[in-house]
Amino acid sequence: MLIITFFYFLSLPAHSQPKPVRTGWHSFTIQWITFNKNNPGSVYIKEIGKDEYSVEGEQKDPKSHDNVSIKGTILNQGSTLKFNGKIVSKISFINGGQPCEFNGLSIFKASGKRKYWRLQQMLNCDGETTDYIDIFF
Repeated sequence: MLIITFFYFLSLPAHSQPKPVRTGWHSFTIQWITFNKNNPGSVYIKEIGKDEYSVEGEQKDPKSHDNVSIKGTILNQGSTLKFNGKIVSKISFINGGQPCEFNGLSIFKASGKRKYWRLQQMLNCDGETTDYIDIFF
């Protein structure tokens, strides 16, 4: 009986801690500005506590002045990042060219073999347009 109990505990899945987020500079994009992988925006991620990080950065198009910015904190939960802060996008041909601002709690999620966390609240302020805002690993 002791041997069976021992093997039972070995077969239980381990509860692992989330893999730490890499600190430093990360690529940051919204699809409307560019698909050019050689010219993404950037965010700086800094550890401020256990599984908690500050994040700040932007992506700008120097010609059209379209931009997206992010500033706040993230709580690392593995493939999910809980973001609390402010995200503002301003794209000339969306939402009448007016800024779209999100404040408060949002979720970024990595799924499958993707190499980025994608903002899950994708609907722009115009109520029609889908924005893909990504932070790369």
